[in-house]
Amino acid sequence: MVELVVVGASSGGLEVLITLLQNLPPEYVIPTVAVLHQRANRASGVPAMLANYTHLSVVEPDDKQKIESGYFYIAPPNYHLLVERERIFSLSLDAPVQFCRPSIDVLFETAAEAYGSNLVGCVLTGANSDGALGAKSIKKRGGKILVQNPEQASVPTMPLAAMQTAKVDAVLNIESMAGVLQGYRYQGAA
Repeated sequence: MVELVVVGASSGGLEVLITLLQNLPPEYVIPTVAVLHQRANRASGVPAMLANYTHLSVVEPDDKQKIESGYFYIAPPNYHLLVERERIFSLSLDAPVQFCRPSIDVLFETAAEAYGSNLVGCVLTGANSDGALGAKSIKKRGGKILVQNPEQASVPTMPLAAMQTAKVDAVLNIESMAGVLQGYRYQGAA
């Protein structure tokens, strides 16, 4: 049973997110939340771009926004995106973590606390180790971790760091990852 999917990507991540979304079928409605490392000082056009490749509603969530099925949420630039136990988001301007804000670790760790074993985390291409500690936190609470095959990643550092830090459930190319995600039984409000 899965209630939430969280995704982390950095260098080369936009293209990978597009491929992931293109491979999710129309019946996929699990709320999915992504951190994509972006420059802090620019307006994000990422939601509008990603919306062209999916049936899901793609948005940057507001503070205290409720998490709902049928949505693909993307962290706004320069804010940590946190998940609260009440199934809502909060935004934070706390200091960068591993030089990143938004931080994948922050998203993964807070989502793990809120969703426990009903959470799946996906670590994609990237040039640092952000997401590795978050992946370990998800596993500690009984969730699952899927990692992009480092050989397919534009920059393999992030997937490799997750594999070295946490006991991952699967190492997959993006198309296969989409297949695994669509196979999960969704438990949540429609």
